[in-house]
Amino acid sequence: MILRLRIYAVLGVFVAVNALFVFVLLWAYGVLLPAVVGGTVTFLQHGEVGISLLQSPVSPGLYLALVAAFLVAQLSYGYRRVLSGTTGSAGDTDHGVARIVRRLAMTADVPSPDVCVVGDERASCYTVGRLTDATIVVTTGLIDRLDAAELEAVLAHEIAHVANRDVTLMTIATLFLEVADRAYHATQLVRRALSDPDELSTRGRMALLWFLPLVALTYVFVSPLLWAFPAVADRTTRTLSHTREFAADAAAARITGHPMALATALLSLADASPSPGTDLRTAKTRALCVVPSDLVAGDETDAIPTIDRPDDEPARRERVSAWLTGATPSNPTDTDAIETHPPLEHRLERLREIAAEQELGETP
Repeated sequence: MILRLRIYAVLGVFVAVNALFVFVLLWAYGVLLPAVVGGTVTFLQHGEVGISLLQSPVSPGLYLALVAAFLVAQLSYGYRRVLSGTTGSAGDTDHGVARIVRRLAMTADVPSPDVCVVGDERASCYTVGRLTDATIVVTTGLIDRLDAAELEAVLAHEIAHVANRDVTLMTIATLFLEVADRAYHATQLVRRALSDPDELSTRGRMALLWFLPLVALTYVFVSPLLWAFPAVADRTTRTLSHTREFAADAAAARITGHPMALATALLSLADASPSPGTDLRTAKTRALCVVPSDLVAGDETDAIPTIDRPDDEPARRERVSAWLTGATPSNPTDTDAIETHPPLEHRLERLREIAAEQELGETP
């Protein structure tokens, strides 16, 4: 319940930041710049200035409509970007992975998502889709690497994301981070032209050629208004991403009743995944995966590896404890991975706590 409330709180902050971003742009170009230009002309002609900045650039109704359109546009464009990350499509529903997903969905009381098994040796699992449907993408490399209990735990983690509409939340959140970053970058055109003119794009040179006064005014007056938005958006997005991962881990532990299976699965996937080389703004889709990794691109396969492997709970506990004992400051978690996901040691600690709570609940 606390995690869910935190998600709602962060989401509320995110919507408020979006609304403020739209208002700042409208006010800057609808009130501030016209007032500066008009006030300057009036001062030169009459020697006096009459500027009124305390006014709304548009009516409240139009403003709310523009904020809603801004959010819808992000969602629509973001979906197209995310859905283009995989080329597989859900087909055969009789294989073992699909049966596990259907059983887990029934346990969680959510509509069963489609399942797409992609023939790829990389170990990856993530969910794509829209509000009304979802597809869990699993690679044959993941099935090969995990035992039956671990695979079930990872799929339960994805079922939790489906239940919480996390794909929708993170699609909007990560795209706004890019919008805010690019908007601020665009206001810095004059500075970039002065510091490194050879690196300007053709579009940037055309803007300087045809709209130099507007570009200069934007740099002087609008840029200071936008500089904080990328940092705020980044912090909000990371907080939302971390919280949803903790919530999905807890839900998977509750659905399967085997939190340590998810813990060892995370260890296996972290070992198998190459360290991301970029942060959230340039690798947004990594936030959709169970651990930070790139989305796979490949065709669906009917050659499903066997998933009937033994479960060894004591060995899981020993492996997690040994890893946590060795996770010292001299061997820190990759900082780029932390951008999209909580530190692995924090996820493992929480899963170990959940396992202890479950044991206490079972003790007569």
